[in-house]
Amino acid sequence: MFEKQIRAPILALFLISLGGLLLHLRIHWPPKEVSVWLPAIFGVVTTFVLPFMFNNAKTVAWAYLINLAAVIVGTIAMANFSLENWQGPVTIKGLVLQTTLADILILWAKLPLAQIILRCWRPVKNS
Repeated sequence: MFEKQIRAPILALFLISLGGLLLHLRIHWPPKEVSVWLPAIFGVVTTFVLPFMFNNAKTVAWAYLINLAAVIVGTIAMANFSLENWQGPVTIKGLVLQTTLADILILWAKLPLAQIILRCWRPVKNS
């Protein structure tokens, strides 16, 4: 079903997206506020729609842009959440363990995977 050369990166992208969606739903369940629905919708789209878009040469560029937008919006939203809920002095330990830094780094792992998939469909031409 999925192209052989990009099957592994698409699976990795799916698993990271699914893990992020489940983590988000675990933290914010049941979604009572509208502001929590937007990340959940992005999570569903990036988990269940983007793998199929990445598997098609005609939609891979759109999948890449949607993935990039989800990473940017997710990073800003999670950093904002950490800043709004910050307590105590700013320390290295606090930045690493009491913020959403780990979640943001996991989210950023989606960028090189999307780049790998994009380059399989649209290789860089040597000039």
